[in-house]
Amino acid sequence: MWRPRPHTLLTKEQQQLALKSFCEYGRQFDVEDAMLQSNVSAELIALRKRLVDEWNVWRTQCREEVDRKESYKRLDLEAESQEAIEVWFEELMEEVEELVE
Repeated sequence: MWRPRPHTLLTKEQQQLALKSFCEYGRQFDVEDAMLQSNVSAELIALRKRLVDEWNVWRTQCREEVDRKESYKRLDLEAESQEAIEVWFEELMEEVEELVE
């Protein structure tokens, strides 16, 4: 209302033809959009799968490291429990008493 629109340069027949072609182009664009969206979703799925695989590899490595550390701790505990006890016996061979004046 605030700005008048200029009159169209197309005839009524050309306007009707343009409306029909808009519907046809609209369908084509919808198909192209759906294809692009499916490609994007396929890429997203591939990205997510790659990230999950990387996380699983990292998790496996961490678990192996923790298991290795626990096995070292168990070996250390077993070594401490098998500690050798040395027993010394002293035998007196001869006893000499001296008086100092």
